[in-house]
Amino acid sequence: FHSPVRGYMNLTANQRELVKDFNRRVKEGSVLYEFLPCLCGSNEFELLASVDKYSMLQDTILCTKCGLIQSNPRMAPEEYANYYSSDFYRKCYESENYLNIYKDKYTVSEGRHIFDEINKIKKIAPGVSVLELGAGGGRNLLVFKEAGANVFGLDYSPSLVSMGRQYGINMQQGSIKEITGEFDVIIINHAWEHFMDPVESLKKIIQYMKKGGLVYIAVPNIINYCLEQLQNAHTYYFDPETFNYYCCLSGLEPLVSGPAQVIHMFGIFKKAGQSAPGLSLEGHSRKMRKHLTNMMLKHYLKGCLIKMHMGKVIKIFRKHFRGL
Repeated sequence: FHSPVRGYMNLTANQRELVKDFNRRVKEGSVLYEFLPCLCGSNEFELLASVDKYSMLQDTILCTKCGLIQSNPRMAPEEYANYYSSDFYRKCYESENYLNIYKDKYTVSEGRHIFDEINKIKKIAPGVSVLELGAGGGRNLLVFKEAGANVFGLDYSPSLVSMGRQYGINMQQGSIKEITGEFDVIIINHAWEHFMDPVESLKKIIQYMKKGGLVYIAVPNIINYCLEQLQNAHTYYFDPETFNYYCCLSGLEPLVSGPAQVIHMFGIFKKAGQSAPGLSLEGHSRKMRKHLTNMMLKHYLKGCLIKMHMGKVIKIFRKHFRGL
């Protein structure tokens, strides 16, 4: 999957200019990067890709010890903070019309799948307190607010925070440093994969859980590996095993997990007791390398068939390789 020049997305002219300018600044060295060991402590990696789906320069690598896929080297924390708060991130990823895109998503159905999964375990009733980190404009919180919950959303984007407030969502610009009080439910929906240090950050976040509280976390499932999954804003890419392992390492105990929005996954957790689950990632790297090899073969053959305009063969191919 290593490609130094070819991205995945069909971008608008404005997006292409944003990507071009970003890559220019990366090559000039004006964007600060850092190289870090894996969460497991290893410094041994294999390169998977050198661009993301937008053609932004970003190395994606596989840890040869624990099998965790990650961006490395990656932007320094201050670069990421500026990246999100300037809204460059939204404009590049979702076009200059991102505010209109978000307005169209302000419906109670938007966060319904999150609400339904949490409500199976903890009844969302009037007075229940709900915090969402990386809430965007807080659209996922609308359904919780409708049920009578006291909702609070945090996000870096000033424009999305302002928009959320217009829809009656209690929003504040910032990160976990701005959390105050305690909550019955904490939602981290497609935000954990953006954290600089997901384990240590999660340890801090769960300190704001009430007794008997729950954490809902949803992330992309990198088992569905392809260039479309890669974004330079993602610091880590979890599969079900690494997701469960590093959540438990953070002091959580899984209650339920499953697929979310077809290609993603979620887990609902509570604070772990005195004895954390005995989990291990031994041998997981070999398993991931085998899986990635199968995925590479699948995408290579699919690309060849598309070039040969063999649509019927592609359908047979998909059916045959569905289980890989």
